[in-house]
Amino acid sequence: MTPLISTDERDELLKNLVIPPRPHVLDELMRLKNDPDVTLQKLSDIISEDTALSVAMLKAANTPIVGRGRHITSISQAINLLGFKNVISLVSGLVLRTRLTGETPPALEQFWDASMQIAMISSALCDRIVHVPDDCQSFALFHNCGKAVMLMRFPTYVRTMRLTEMATDDRIGLVEQELHGTRHDVVGYLVARSWNMPEPFAKAILMQNDSTVMETGLDAPLDHDGRMMVAVTRAARHVWRTLTPGREDAGWDLRKSAVLDYLGMPEIEFEDWCDAMHQQLSGAD
Repeated sequence: MTPLISTDERDELLKNLVIPPRPHVLDELMRLKNDPDVTLQKLSDIISEDTALSVAMLKAANTPIVGRGRHITSISQAINLLGFKNVISLVSGLVLRTRLTGETPPALEQFWDASMQIAMISSALCDRIVHVPDDCQSFALFHNCGKAVMLMRFPTYVRTMRLTEMATDDRIGLVEQELHGTRHDVVGYLVARSWNMPEPFAKAILMQNDSTVMETGLDAPLDHDGRMMVAVTRAARHVWRTLTPGREDAGWDLRKSAVLDYLGMPEIEFEDWCDAMHQQLSGAD
């Protein structure tokens, strides 16, 4: 099992990595989440005050899975289309995207576009599963946030990402550790902790590629919600990875059985759904 981060390791990493502070807009939106009198207008007003967040929200609403050919031009339209719960779930990942500014490498924009597609595929998968945690879509958008930070910190990390695309899940962190002295799941855990995300959410980021992550029982590394977030996101990542004909998902064969068992989806059903998602994503304008 991957150990939690020691204080010394955390302090050393925080000296060498720039983790953006938790934005105030997150606190405002979390308050709205717990407000019984909340209105879509209140939510729209808060998002509209943040230009970068507004742009990211419109981009999310215009993805093929959500927009389905419609052109969404306003925050109100985006919220109505995505739904209140989905908007709140997306915000943390979208805000992180908007806060990693500066001399942004092109690979970072490509990374966030991929993350958005995976989050939307996760949302579609959640519609087929019973009892999924509210944070599933947020986790899908946030789970690889450590890669974004490492892209900003290490100029050669683009090459590392190409190497890890050919690695099984349990090898990804080993490659990163050898080349950069840390791993994206560790960095992502630190980002989540710095942003005061719930500990089970942060721990799921840390454990997502661990071989024991789907284990159940008293000694299980994650609780049910954590396992479900990891399973949904891993399945969605497989759909995205195999969207291009001939492109492989190196780690899927080792993870497939445990992930699909936890989702309660027979392999044939999942493969049919995966094919349908590929058609929807590639057939959209």
